[in-house]
Amino acid sequence: MVFAKDKNYTVVGRKKLREDGLYVGDFVDFDENEKVINAVYSRKNILIRPPLSNVTQMIIVVAKKPQPDFYLVDKLLIKCFSLGINPILCVNKVDLVEEYFKNEILAQYKNVCKIIFTSAKTQEGIEELKGYLVGNLTVFAGQSAVGKSSITNIIFPEANKETGELSIKNQRGKNCTRHNEIYILPNGAMLADTAGFSAFDVDNIDAKQLCDFYPEFSKYANKCAYSTCIHIGEKEELCAIKKAVKDTTINKERYNRYCEIYKQQKLKEDKKYD
Repeated sequence: MVFAKDKNYTVVGRKKLREDGLYVGDFVDFDENEKVINAVYSRKNILIRPPLSNVTQMIIVVAKKPQPDFYLVDKLLIKCFSLGINPILCVNKVDLVEEYFKNEILAQYKNVCKIIFTSAKTQEGIEELKGYLVGNLTVFAGQSAVGKSSITNIIFPEANKETGELSIKNQRGKNCTRHNEIYILPNGAMLADTAGFSAFDVDNIDAKQLCDFYPEFSKYANKCAYSTCIHIGEKEELCAIKKAVKDTTINKERYNRYCEIYKQQKLKEDKKYD
């Protein structure tokens, strides 16, 4: 399906394009009469799982329940910063949370990305969220049952998406989205709805590069004693980032998860050569 001139066209890609891969989000040249895609324009970025291209913004949704998976959030942020995607952290269901939860989120991510607070139930913060969609191809990401589909239904009622219920037994949700598509909003904003991102891993990024995608590290990294510093294991007097963690100018929880993600990536790299 191709959207052009305010219409949807059912088309197919030429054989070579199909073999190379076509992605939701591709900008293409197509023949309206032959109903065939002739070419794909250069992509800004590609997400492999789920397959999506030219994303400019990711709304990472969390809620108090299900319990936030901050490792997932951090990995999504790494992917955003590595691909030039603007991340926004959306704390949903704020009508159900205490102030301390908001403060916990702010403590960990206020120096990392924009944070907004929303409620799909009361529609608090929804207008602010809508404002960030204009001029972007935005994708929602996050665990199941955090309210991604509910927010989508408010922003784009025509979507009429199924919403997931939180399991009482394990406080986890079921993924209700089973395919990829893009909604075109009346203001021209594009909203990609996908079946992925409730589980995610960092692909194609060397362990030593991970620190480059932590914005709060940037003003300290060049102050380390060694240019090859990975900010793990070094003495505090040699590593400016470790000192900043001790001084609480870098959040300790975020830093500890960075260390764990680094170890995971390094282990994968080492296994390649076993």
